[in-house]
Amino acid sequence: MVWRMQKSFERKTNLETLTKQIIRFFEAKKFEDITAFQNDDSYQIIAGNSRTYKLRSDLKVDIHKEKDGFTVSLEPLKETKRFNFPMTLATMFGGGYFLLKDLKSNEAWVKIEREFWNQVHSVIADTKDRDDSTGQHENEHHPPENSG
Repeated sequence: MVWRMQKSFERKTNLETLTKQIIRFFEAKKFEDITAFQNDDSYQIIAGNSRTYKLRSDLKVDIHKEKDGFTVSLEPLKETKRFNFPMTLATMFGGGYFLLKDLKSNEAWVKIEREFWNQVHSVIADTKDRDDSTGQHENEHHPPENSG
């Protein structure tokens, strides 16, 4: 299962500043491995090895400049495999440990995703207040999940 969320913002903002603020967010959340890349009109951040969030995959953030704004997406760097065994059979053969790790990783994902988007909205609101711009809004959508 791939968890992916993308939001589109119909406003101009400094994407380099947004990227730096997202990096600071991951640093504050105790991610030890953070790498950022920049291309023409896009940025990518890979964050992993968090002491706070026990995720089964590193996180990938893509920030893309669009004609009338920008998009931000958050997703695991790699797809995590899920058990295809009945729960009772998995626990009989030691799979309970892995099942528990999978559940805890999913809980951590939900928590970091909520905190991440709160931070992104806060940074954008701060830049909006500084720019004193009005009449711009965001569109949110969830792309279809890829099944393995």
